[in-house]
Amino acid sequence: MDVSSSLTYHITKTGNILRQLAAKRIKAAGLNITPEESVLLNQLWDKDNQSVSELGKWTVKGPSTLTRQLDGLVKKGYVERLPGAEDRRLVFVKLSVAGKALKKTFDAAGIRELDSDVVPVSAREAEKLLQVLLQIRARALQEINAA
Repeated sequence: MDVSSSLTYHITKTGNILRQLAAKRIKAAGLNITPEESVLLNQLWDKDNQSVSELGKWTVKGPSTLTRQLDGLVKKGYVERLPGAEDRRLVFVKLSVAGKALKKTFDAAGIRELDSDVVPVSAREAEKLLQVLLQIRARALQEINAA
């Protein structure tokens, strides 16, 4: 099969290119984070003090990679890990003062505008595309998780 007509190839390739673009914008803004770390920070900026398992829902990597990303954010001083108050086996991640302050610079970098900057379609078409991508993802996950 010629990959030039493979939808899965182009989805993967586009994802990689968008990651590179996000990394370029992050670097240009002088931020010391990776695009993957920015996903976790975005979730914490929206709702601080989340469990590691809650944050894990937003990553496309496995648990060991999530742990490594969180380790990096802790080392950089942007987040801290805290044990659960009722169940010390649970670990929560909370933004530090530096992590909260980072949001302003991140927002100015234009990372959140990637969709509108690179998707040359109407809002209606973008919504339809999103629905198709979500269906593809759901079907792929269904097969992965099948017994």
